[in-house]
Amino acid sequence: MALVKLGGGNLALLLALAAGISIVLGMGMPTIGVYVLLASLVAPALSEVGVDPIAAHLFVLYFGMMSMITPPVAIAAYAGAAIAKADAIKTCLSAIRFGWPAYVVPFLFVLSSSFLMKGSNFDIIWATVMAIGGIWMLTIAIIGYFSRALDTITRLLFALVGFALLIPADLVTIGFWIDVGGLSTGIFLIIREIASKRRIEAHGVK
Repeated sequence: MALVKLGGGNLALLLALAAGISIVLGMGMPTIGVYVLLASLVAPALSEVGVDPIAAHLFVLYFGMMSMITPPVAIAAYAGAAIAKADAIKTCLSAIRFGWPAYVVPFLFVLSSSFLMKGSNFDIIWATVMAIGGIWMLTIAIIGYFSRALDTITRLLFALVGFALLIPADLVTIGFWIDVGGLSTGIFLIIREIASKRRIEAHGVK
């Protein structure tokens, strides 16, 4: 297929192209129409390079739906802005900011079969918990607030932990230990922030 040739056999490049094409083709279309179109045009290219068919279809469906909040069309964001009588561009940017995990989850479907409920119960539960934790940590970093406003270094630490937790355990040889390290560091950061807030409250400083 043309998409496979364009990707040059590189899975990362192919996924990036498929994501972009899915967003563009999905703009302004209803869910069923988006899926039918992408399932016939984009998903087969992913399956051709070895991506699990279920993962390929979920990948294109997710990104097709992300056209709802992705400029320039972003019909869901603009509709919400009209209802709230808010600035359309700011609403669209806020939608992207709050909906960022949906841009990441499709890649997890492709990178690890555990997210497709394949594998042992431990693998599935571990992958799910790590992904939730990673999204939570990255969200804290993006928002810049946990129990209090965070400084730049702490936000970067939360971001690094989030990225570590989002690495599937079966993606690389040391993937499991990367998750363990990220989990341990994340717990430490959370405990530290809670303790810092309590110390501040104890001293009567807001």
